[in-house]
Amino acid sequence: MCGRYAIYAAPHKLKDLFGLNKTPNLPPLYNAAPLQDLPVIVKDHIGMARWGLLPPWANADDAGLCSKMINARSETVTEKASFKESWTKRRRCLIPANGFYEWKKSEDEKSKQPYFIFNPDEDVFAFAGLWAKTHDVLTFTILTKDADGPVADIHQRTPVMFNAKQANDWFAADHISAMGIVRAATS
Repeated sequence: MCGRYAIYAAPHKLKDLFGLNKTPNLPPLYNAAPLQDLPVIVKDHIGMARWGLLPPWANADDAGLCSKMINARSETVTEKASFKESWTKRRRCLIPANGFYEWKKSEDEKSKQPYFIFNPDEDVFAFAGLWAKTHDVLTFTILTKDADGPVADIHQRTPVMFNAKQANDWFAADHISAMGIVRAATS
């Protein structure tokens, strides 16, 4: 599960990596948190959206619900009412990041140790996500999957992560291919 992340890449780097039309001046964020407006990429555009999906059936001011919708299990997005419409209507997005934070419980389970997880081979990557526009509020959620590799030693879930080269495939894929891309993503 991803509850905090960092995005400090320069706007021109995001523009070049993801083939964006133009990029607004984005300040570095070292502790991006739920319910903040954060950069989101849809095809070749980047804009700001609130982290925490607001489902189409929700009230416009339901921040409590949004704070519970920061992540979506990729295995169930086709079934869950909160995410099904975004998945069905191909409202896919990418959330650029330099890394994310996970907390591992101590052996006595009384404390947690924070870890900053990043890709040493890719300075910038993107989380796979879904977006929704409800009551004129643009929101997003990050897709997660069972953790594998080194992340599995820290937490049982991990965000679905892509490099910039996989962006076009994510946006162009049909539903079946998109789910295959998610399953093939490694952490």
